[in-house]
Amino acid sequence: MQDLLGRLVRFLLALPQPTIVATSIVPFLSSKELITSDSILSNLHSIAYVAIFYQLCFILGQYVLFPPIAAFVSDSAHSKRKLINQSAVHFVSLVQSIVILYVSISCLVSPQYSSENYTAEERIFNDHRDTEIVCVFAIGYFIWDIYISLFYSTLPFVLHALISTAVFCIGLKPYIQYYAPIFLLFELSNPFLNIRWFSTKYFKGTKNKLLLIFQLINNLLLLLVFFFARICWGWYQIGKLLYDFYQIHDQTGFLLCETIVIVTGNFILNVLNLVWFSTMLSIAVKTITNKSRSVKKTH
Repeated sequence: MQDLLGRLVRFLLALPQPTIVATSIVPFLSSKELITSDSILSNLHSIAYVAIFYQLCFILGQYVLFPPIAAFVSDSAHSKRKLINQSAVHFVSLVQSIVILYVSISCLVSPQYSSENYTAEERIFNDHRDTEIVCVFAIGYFIWDIYISLFYSTLPFVLHALISTAVFCIGLKPYIQYYAPIFLLFELSNPFLNIRWFSTKYFKGTKNKLLLIFQLINNLLLLLVFFFARICWGWYQIGKLLYDFYQIHDQTGFLLCETIVIVTGNFILNVLNLVWFSTMLSIAVKTITNKSRSVKKTH
C-alpha cells in the first residue's frame, strides 16, 4: 500500500507542465500580478493534475463502482442516482484522506522535518519541498471539493473547501508552510467517517452480528479520533500558531492580511469541527437510547 501511494504521488508530480501553461498562463498571471508567488506559479500544473486525478476517481465511482451496488439497496431511479453520486463523493473523500495522510506523515517523519528544532521564524517563513508537496496535494483536492460541493453538498462543506483552499495557497507562497502537514492530521478521522457513511447506506438494518460489531467499533474509533485529531490537536496547534505569529509580528516578512485569513479560517474550521462533533455525539446518544428502549420493550 505504501509503495503504491508513493508511486502515485511521484507519478502525479512528474507529469510535465503543458506548454500553454508555461508560455501563456503563468506569464499572464505573473504580469497581471494575479499570482505573485513563484512557488504557486511553478506548481500550478501539479495542482491541476491532482484535481483531475480526484475527478477521475469520482467518475470511476459514479459510472463503474457504485451503479451495480446501488441497484440492490435503492428502488426508484431518482434515489438510486442520488445514492450513486453521494457514494462517488465519499469514495473520493476516502481516497483523498489516505493519499494526504501518506504525504503528510511521510513529511512529518522525514529527517529534514523531524530532526530539527525550528524557531518561530522558521515555522512561519521557511519552505521545503516536502511541505510544498503537502500543500500541492491539499490545494488540488480542495479545489475539486469546491466544485463538487456546489453540486452535491451543503453550504458548510462549500465554506470548508473555500477556506481550506485559501489557507493552503497561503502556505504554498510560502507562509506557515511548516504547519501544512500538522493541520492535515485532521484527516485521520475521515476514513472512519466515510466507512460509517457507506455502512449506514449499504448495510442499513443489517442483522449480521459481525457487521454490527464492526460498525460499533468503527463508530467508537470515529468519535475518539475525531475528538483527539480535530478538537484537541486542532485547538492546540492554532494556539501554537498564534503564539508564533505574536513572536514574529514585528518582522519584515510578517503578512497581516494572510495572517488574518489563516487565523480566521482556522478558527471557523475548528468551530465547524465542534459543531460536527456535537452532532455526532447527539446521534450516538440517540442511537444508544433507542436501542435501550427497544431492549426494554422486548423484555
